Amino acid sequence: MNLKPAYLVVNFASIGGIHVDIETRLQQVATVINQIDDPKVPRNIRRQAKEACDQWLLNKSKKLDVRIAMSQSKLEELYEDPNIPPEFGTLILMINTELEKILTEVL
Repeated sequence: MNLKPAYLVVNFASIGGIHVDIETRLQQVATVINQIDDPKVPRNIRRQAKEACDQWLLNKSKKLDVRIAMSQSKLEELYEDPNIPPEFGTLILMINTELEKILTEVL
């Protein structure tokens, strides 16, 4: 798995002053979250990452700040799982950092 493209996707919105709307950035983050769907990652972690993305991050029926905060919380739980491979733990931290940036812009 190549994590370099994931890093570029997560940081796309902040490079060179390019303005990308919040929903587009959240969609980019969701794309990166989907990289956790890898055979090296235990099934329960993959399932929970997909649920965090579908039920919270991309669920437009909920308030934007709640969506972001709950996604962060769910991903933090995955990060703390002792069975997650280290490279995916790093990916989760990068995702949460980007979500924190977006959340500060929203609030």
